Amino acid sequence: MVGLDALPTYKRGAAWFPSPVEDTLRYLLRLHRLNWGLDTDKWSIYKRTDEPHGVRLVLTVDSKSIMALEGLGWWPFSGVGCATFSLLITKPEGRK
Repeated sequence: MVGLDALPTYKRGAAWFPSPVEDTLRYLLRLHRLNWGLDTDKWSIYKRTDEPHGVRLVLTVDSKSIMALEGLGWWPFSGVGCATFSLLITKPEGRK
């Protein structure tokens, strides 16, 4: 048995990749390889939106990767330019 603080925590975020459409797993492997501290194996993708000038992902990110992203100013290098990340906050109760 372990305490609750030993369990990994995740936050919901969004990512924008300014590049042509390609396989999402290749994006994540590239981020992991090019940016120390990003453990993309632990991330889960909920939604992918292909747009004319890039790809937008909605995903969950582990807390250690969040700290690494903060250190990178939320702009990790993706091999095709800088990806842009942001946290998605939950809506306050009673709001739509």
